[in-house]
Amino acid sequence: MYMIAKHLHLTAAILTFVFFLIRFALLMRQSPALQQKWLKILPHIFDTLLLVTIVWLCVQLSIYPLVNGWASAKLTGLVFYILSIFLTLRWAKTTTWRIVGAVSVVVWFVMTARLGLAGPAMFA
Repeated sequence: MYMIAKHLHLTAAILTFVFFLIRFALLMRQSPALQQKWLKILPHIFDTLLLVTIVWLCVQLSIYPLVNGWASAKLTGLVFYILSIFLTLRWAKTTTWRIVGAVSVVVWFVMTARLGLAGPAMFA
């Protein structure tokens, strides 16, 4: 079961990032394609899958945020990753702030992914 949860989590993480990049590119081009219903719904499905698999993995490994430093760091990274996506795609009104937000998304994604690859032993 652990391997299923892990692979679902990795797949969901990659899909959330890829769909962010697609939506960001469409936003920067001011494309009407950004208003398509499937492009508004699908990223939320992947985000939900990401959150569900995080909980599943924490339960499987008996590692919980606010108790384990690694899990807390991963949760913090996820929160800032999501906030950066909101900054970029919804709150930012100028191109400059959208680019700043996109850089922030990439930084938080990479940092959180590196934490995941390092594993919980990193904070032991």
